[in-house]
Amino acid sequence: MVRRRLRYTTALTTLFSYGLLFAFGQLRDFFRNLIDCFKPNNAVVKGYAPICVGLEDFFVRRLYLRVQDCFGRPIASAPDSWFDVVQRTSNDNNKTLQRTSNTTRCLNLTSYNYLGFAAADEYCIPHVVQSLKKYSASTCSARVDGGTTKLHTELEELVARFVGKPAAILFGMGYVTNSATIPCLIGKGGLIISDSLNHNSIVNGARGSDATVRAFQHNSPAHLEKVLREQVASGHPRTHRAWKKIIVIVEGIYSMEGELCKLPEIIAVCKKYKVRRIFL
Repeated sequence: MVRRRLRYTTALTTLFSYGLLFAFGQLRDFFRNLIDCFKPNNAVVKGYAPICVGLEDFFVRRLYLRVQDCFGRPIASAPDSWFDVVQRTSNDNNKTLQRTSNTTRCLNLTSYNYLGFAAADEYCIPHVVQSLKKYSASTCSARVDGGTTKLHTELEELVARFVGKPAAILFGMGYVTNSATIPCLIGKGGLIISDSLNHNSIVNGARGSDATVRAFQHNSPAHLEKVLREQVASGHPRTHRAWKKIIVIVEGIYSMEGELCKLPEIIAVCKKYKVRRIFL
């Protein structure tokens, strides 16, 4: 999937539609308040806050309820690359939605099921069921407190053999991997050169490391080399001494853009300037 810029016509018509809904919503509220002024028993009960007040309430009533069928749609099949979405109806202007027995076949373009293991798989599902019966769904404990099982150890040994290293460490989630590992690899006096569209977990890890952070244009080896050349030549901004360590951080696959990293070119630039690189 290639990342494309949003067309100005699409952006303008979207903003115009939102503005139109906002303006009509304000007009409806104005006339409703005007009519309510002439109704008896309209005073707010003393000691109680008004039920409907503020922009949040306005957004729910006048904007969100009109389009809420676009969100939180229930599915009626395994979350594979294609899945069935349940159709819903409403008899009260979308305040409540009722499910129907009809479904729509949809292409799944937003999912964390990257490898398809959540779908029907003749090989993986039996192994998963067997593992659940033997090890349960969770150890209910952090790994350092007794949450390490035989499966963790075997997987770490397998990964280490695969990449040709003496050992490997396994994390339960990618966000923690990036935000917790980067501060262990570099600290104060070091330099992190990060892709401008790196994931937020990488950004937080870089900030938590106390290292200086510089960004280069997304997936641009030429701009990376320019930034590297400037930083190697100038050194630390205050003392102009050489950096203790320089790390270039990119993503192998940019999950938010759907783009592949230009890995060979970036590796060539890093080797040219003899800096470390991390591919996440």
